[in-house]
Amino acid sequence: MRGPKLIVFDLDGTLLTDTGQLSPKIKEFLHEIQGKLTITLATGRSLASAKRYIQELSIAFPVILFHGAIIWDPVTNRTLREKRIPLDVAAYSLQVLSTYPLEAQVYLSTDEPVVHVQRMTPAIMGFLTKEGLRAEEVGDLAQAISQPPLKILAIGNRSTLRAIVEDLRDRLSQVAVTQSEQSYLELLPWGVSKGEALSWLCRKTGLQPESVVAVGDQMSDLSMIEWAGFGVAMRHAPDELRCRARAVIQTIAELRELLPTELLHRHRGDT
Repeated sequence: MRGPKLIVFDLDGTLLTDTGQLSPKIKEFLHEIQGKLTITLATGRSLASAKRYIQELSIAFPVILFHGAIIWDPVTNRTLREKRIPLDVAAYSLQVLSTYPLEAQVYLSTDEPVVHVQRMTPAIMGFLTKEGLRAEEVGDLAQAISQPPLKILAIGNRSTLRAIVEDLRDRLSQVAVTQSEQSYLELLPWGVSKGEALSWLCRKTGLQPESVVAVGDQMSDLSMIEWAGFGVAMRHAPDELRCRARAVIQTIAELRELLPTELLHRHRGDT
């Protein structure tokens, strides 16, 4: 691998602990490599949920949020690109979701820490605690939403969710359906993915795929891992993701062994 200029990290399951923390070792390593190259995030989280990590890591390069529905610049504090699910498509999708054993929530705002749910449940409460968000109960989601959403997330049983995802891809042809964690499926604007967003962002900033490293642990990371010149999967990732990555690591610090030695002596201004 020739010297990269940008490393893009997923958050949950990649950088974060099970309790949603950045460990001191990971923060130390990331601050170390920030002196030599640029890092950023590509996450399914909203800005309200991801902002603390953006600030902790002093990220100054645009970040990918909502799996690519939002690309946000932390320097100018503005959205560079936004894609939403058309209102009629969202309403129909929510009606279809209601026929499955799923607990759905709708995201309408980039930075507002409130999601809309039919009713509070233990699964949703646990999710909100992990993400640092709040919920508003609105009853029938399909009837209650008044603007096109950025994404719809549904929580299900991990033993049956993969089959539901495949079924929904057949039934919902106007949205992108992805499984982000073992118990989460997400509906996104058609064509949106982390890989598509990363491609857009790199075109805008003049970066080529071969200068980008992407690191993730779920199938929602596959598109960016395949697009980047060097895609890396975490060892606990699904078999399909690990098989299609260029490298597999147990810990983030193992990237030190993958990065070219000369990179560790190069100043960011030379990239």
